[in-house]
Amino acid sequence: MLSRPKSTIARAARAFVTLSLAATVAVTGTVSAFAQNVPVVRDAEIEALVRAYARPIFRAAGLPEDGVDIVLVNDQSFNAFVAGSRLFINTGALMSAETPNEIIGVIAHEAGHIAGGHQQKLRNQLERAKTMAIIATLLGAGNHGTGATSKSRGLAGAGMG
Repeated sequence: MLSRPKSTIARAARAFVTLSLAATVAVTGTVSAFAQNVPVVRDAEIEALVRAYARPIFRAAGLPEDGVDIVLVNDQSFNAFVAGSRLFINTGALMSAETPNEIIGVIAHEAGHIAGGHQQKLRNQLERAKTMAIIATLLGAGNHGTGATSKSRGLAGAGMG
């Protein structure tokens, strides 16, 4: 049987470990679920055509031509997205486009996300938010212990009553 930690430091450490494990499981689960749930379509002819459309765009964006994988997704919606150095284009976008320029515009838009480092910026923001949440949890654990010990409401009792 596990005993509950008695000190504020022990409670804070336990909260930190719990949050870290939960975040790791959430991120790992999301990545592997994403990889398993994307219905990829392989068609050499279409991939070559899309790659030909993308080549001058990648060059203009300063992206290495062979540094971005283009993946066709079997989805009927008109959509595209990036994940890492992969550009995913739904087959629905290819089927619905009235002109090649529409697909070229989609590729340019997604290439802009890659070249602009938007994913890395988002990861950094999420990391900062996670750090702030952990700090807030640790401070909250400390305040909760302090409030309970002094029988005062203070910050620990905010919103109670």
